[in-house]
Amino acid sequence: MLLSVFLTCFIALVVSTIALLLLGQRLRFSSRLLGVLLVIAVTAGAGELAARVASLPSRYVERAQLVLVVVGAVVVVARGVWNPVGQLFFAVFLTSALSYLWFAGGITFGPGLSPIARAASSLLLLFEVAALVLATSFTFECCDAVCRTRSTRRFPARDPSYRPMVSLQLATYNEPPDMLIQTIRSLEAIDYPCYEIVVIDNNTKDRDVWQPVEEYCRDRPGITFVHVDPWPGFKSGALNLALDQYTHPDAEIVGIIDADYLVAENWLSDLVGYFADATVAYVQTPQDYREYEGDAYLEACYDAYRYFFVTSMPSRNQRNSIIFAGTMGLLRRSAIERVGGWDEWCITEDAELSLRMLKAGYQGLFVPATYGRGIMPLTFTALKSQRFRWCFGGMQILRKHWRSLIPWRHERGNRLSAAQRLDYFFGQLQWLNDLVYFGLTVALLASAVVLLLNGPFGLRPLYGAAVLLPSALVATGVVRALWSLRARTGIGVKRAVLAFVNWLALSWTVALACVQGLTRPEGVFLRTPKTGERNRLLAALWSARAETFWALALWGFAVVAILDTRARPFVIGLLVWQGLVYAAAPFMSWLNQHTELSAQLERRRRTEQLRERAAQLAPWGVGAVAGAAAVVAVALVIGFGGSHPGHPSNPFSVPHQSANDSGPLGDILG
Repeated sequence: MLLSVFLTCFIALVVSTIALLLLGQRLRFSSRLLGVLLVIAVTAGAGELAARVASLPSRYVERAQLVLVVVGAVVVVARGVWNPVGQLFFAVFLTSALSYLWFAGGITFGPGLSPIARAASSLLLLFEVAALVLATSFTFECCDAVCRTRSTRRFPARDPSYRPMVSLQLATYNEPPDMLIQTIRSLEAIDYPCYEIVVIDNNTKDRDVWQPVEEYCRDRPGITFVHVDPWPGFKSGALNLALDQYTHPDAEIVGIIDADYLVAENWLSDLVGYFADATVAYVQTPQDYREYEGDAYLEACYDAYRYFFVTSMPSRNQRNSIIFAGTMGLLRRSAIERVGGWDEWCITEDAELSLRMLKAGYQGLFVPATYGRGIMPLTFTALKSQRFRWCFGGMQILRKHWRSLIPWRHERGNRLSAAQRLDYFFGQLQWLNDLVYFGLTVALLASAVVLLLNGPFGLRPLYGAAVLLPSALVATGVVRALWSLRARTGIGVKRAVLAFVNWLALSWTVALACVQGLTRPEGVFLRTPKTGERNRLLAALWSARAETFWALALWGFAVVAILDTRARPFVIGLLVWQGLVYAAAPFMSWLNQHTELSAQLERRRRTEQLRERAAQLAPWGVGAVAGAAAVVAVALVIGFGGSHPGHPSNPFSVPHQSANDSGPLGDILG
């Protein structure tokens, strides 16, 4: 039975992935009837092919087909706004994930494992459940953004005649003065009848940095410049100061702009009208960037950034659950004050504030049009530090608000819908994807150590047909991510691949931020090692030395495993693949070494370095050593678990299973 489900799901997943690539973006209609018929047709074909290839008994194939059809029908009914291909793909992916977990759970808790090996297998199963749950959430997001055929939300109407006073606020720290002045000039050129500009420079020590900006702003109408040092609370502390003491009493709307953005003159006139609806608390537009064209590294960063704003935000916009993203957004002043202002404990104060606004019953709106372009982090070390802060803040939000995000929990004053709770809950949980991935890396390395030292051990086997479905799920995840990025941005394959590598390059940084965010009460920042003027390759390896360590460890075990005839090809493939994930970091760092910057951007790069030196230290060595210790600990547990004489040699062996269920694949299953 299990082999029938595996093979049927594997074939259906391959077919549905091909259909998604060919038609997922092109079909602009939805039909529940056609969706159900497509699921039935693909399921019937997949079951028939599986039966012929593996000589499977018809009763087992029919049961596998029934599972696929039932799950497919549920998905089609629930997601009637998707086109039939999106419905098919998500249904098959979900069924495949559940089928693999069924297999993994059956082996883990079935007969044949020693108590210690069962405990180790249970830990592995926990990682697999987490990984597949997160993969399913990413898949849902992609299908919802690309395969959706109509809107299900009644969006607020814009009133062009609504023209309240707006306070535009810039919280700056150690920014190049010429760049900041350029931003202020773009704000002065905005075509809107009534607004002010408030610049709060907090904790910049060098007078040569903040004083030219003060001189520019002096005596200019509608501009207030304030320098405070020292001042607590980072950006949120500066914004609270601006709101409490320097915002005009008549200002009803607050606009937040980063210090490196050039803003379009029609930004306010196009968007302020949405606030005529008293339930609208904030309006967010995409964070967009400039001066990246023609450079492979910067283009990879740019495309990776865009994914969130072309996929995640449009999907969440349908359920009124977008985040406020910290720049190029407008907020209702009274709503900020009603929910208590910017919380200074959270280093991602923007997303945290938007959650409190939604809990209070307000609406947020995402408008997918670019009204301003800023400067991305110009070095790989600065990119890692930014991503570390975002992830750490996500963990802070999860720690404080997780009770409010449980769909079935009733809480006084919490007006979040079930869909909003799930979006915010999974939005924070998705940061844990790289921590789960690192957990699987530790388990894989520990298993390789035991295998090479002691031979086969009592953990769940992964070989023969058992590797088909997890391999297909991994491959499908990669293909789906590349496809959705290309579908939403129109970039070519090469740029999409480099953007994907850019995501992978931050895996270790995000995993480290997750651990610290879940264990440390206060915000911390990641300081990355300085590279100096050394050989580019050595500089790249040094700036990503933790990732280089893990890549070399994984590849080293892969080489040893190739020389050892006891290692299965799937295990070797996993070692190579996971090594590639961590090797993406030194590759991106090396690519960044070849970036050539203009004079202004070079000054910005130097200010990034100053900020890094002022940040608190989060050394790579602690994490790498702790991870290596975890490998040893898990290896000891697995090793003591050892092989068990009762462990089934066939990964699909179950009690009372007919021998005919293996068919001609029996030779590779045993």
